[in-house]
Amino acid sequence: MSTSMESLRQSPKQESLASERHPLLLFFDGECAFCNRWVNKVKLADHAHRMRYGTKQGRTFQRVAQAHPEFAKVDSVVLVKRRADGGEDFLVRSAAIREVIAGLPEFRFFEVLLQIFPEPISNLGYRIFSKLRTPLFGKWHHCRVPIEQDKELYVE
Repeated sequence: MSTSMESLRQSPKQESLASERHPLLLFFDGECAFCNRWVNKVKLADHAHRMRYGTKQGRTFQRVAQAHPEFAKVDSVVLVKRRADGGEDFLVRSAAIREVIAGLPEFRFFEVLLQIFPEPISNLGYRIFSKLRTPLFGKWHHCRVPIEQDKELYVE
């Protein structure tokens, strides 16, 4: 396993964040305008509702960060993926994005790009973009409040 946290980390068995119904839980920067728009697009494309969402500013992620301090300051989305045995893996950067968009037809082009480029190169691209996203797209000064019909898809 990489010491730079580019791929996944395994979580010991504890309170589950992901479930059989929603095997993926995506934590994102709730103050990032680009991130909010991207999550909206993913949510609309995820017709199977396999994913739930939470902001990195929320209570659930703060508990994750206490249990896994290596994720507290990572400048990336953090994806929790349920394994067949009920355990959970944590993915960041391009590994997380690759898993999020897998099988979503609206993101097929990006899925192919991530398959073409090796993970170190796609992670470099991720890091560069993460430094530019706020200057390019701005910052929200509040976190999203999900609409009533989407509340089950979001964690606090």
